[in-house]
Amino acid sequence: MNKAILIQARLSSKRLPGKMMLKLGGIPLAEFVYRRCEISKKAGIIAIITSTDKSDDELFKYCVSKKLCVYRGSLDNVLDRYISAAEAYASHLVCRVCGDSPFVDIELVDAMFDMVEKEGVDYAAPDKKNCMAGLDSEVIATEALKRSATSATSKNDFEHVTSNIRNNPDNFNIRYIKTELKPRDLNAISVTVDHQKDMDLCNKVLKSIGDGYSFRSEDIFNALRENR
Repeated sequence: MNKAILIQARLSSKRLPGKMMLKLGGIPLAEFVYRRCEISKKAGIIAIITSTDKSDDELFKYCVSKKLCVYRGSLDNVLDRYISAAEAYASHLVCRVCGDSPFVDIELVDAMFDMVEKEGVDYAAPDKKNCMAGLDSEVIATEALKRSATSATSKNDFEHVTSNIRNNPDNFNIRYIKTELKPRDLNAISVTVDHQKDMDLCNKVLKSIGDGYSFRSEDIFNALRENR
């Protein structure tokens, strides 16, 4: 099966406008997440999927200039954006990664790709009680996304991509993976970039880890302990 990691990104964030172009490790956050996802051993396609809205022109042009695979779709109907991108890349399975998650756990991504492919499930995600926010992602069969689009009814379902799947376990084959990605001593910490202070923390963590993108979550935990 063709597998793609599709990174959801836009510049019109209300909490931190333009955050995808803020620098992490000297490069825009969007590119950092892209480079991080490139270490996947399972994905054949890595792409940033943004909107056709003019507010995302800068992000699109940057991706083109850096030869990053980029796709544009609906701003508000993000479910349709994922489906149309999956079709454009002929991907049977997609991993949804949020552009504000620079430290997404790639070993988990690849494990979920394997689970969905081998077990024939529609959807796989970590149990969030045991996974630090910002390390998580989701893997979904493209066919399941299409089925979800036909039954989704609320604005939330179209904006948040997988909410209709997660809220209807009788209609979709769902697997939640128990991980060990949320140490007790770091229980209150998140590594998603929602505010400037989050970006500052991620830069501190990255400085402690060193160069490159192939670090493991345990390296992040150790760096977070150093920077508390």
